[in-house]
Amino acid sequence: MAKILLTLFALALILGQTNAVIQCGTDVAPKLISCFTFLLGRATSPSQDCCVGLQGLAKTGITSQSDRKDICMCIRTATQTFAFDYTKAVKLPQLCNYTSAISIEPNLDCS
Repeated sequence: MAKILLTLFALALILGQTNAVIQCGTDVAPKLISCFTFLLGRATSPSQDCCVGLQGLAKTGITSQSDRKDICMCIRTATQTFAFDYTKAVKLPQLCNYTSAISIEPNLDCS
């Protein structure tokens, strides 16, 4: 079931993306998917792959406002698709040692 959901999520991100420089299906989803076990409450801590992916997204997000917006829109799609545990999501920057202007939260404002 989880593999089906991840596949559908990846497809939604790929199909929902326009001509942006940051592509959900290739740039964001692979880095975010490794965090799903933690965000869905199935793990007590994020995996190393999750943290490395989020650190990479945070670095990419500082490149330009356009990149931040694209990353934010991809994350917003994920938050609207999956029932993430947001009490865990807010801990990710501290647990994974990164700083980002983009958080994983419901009703994420990407403007």
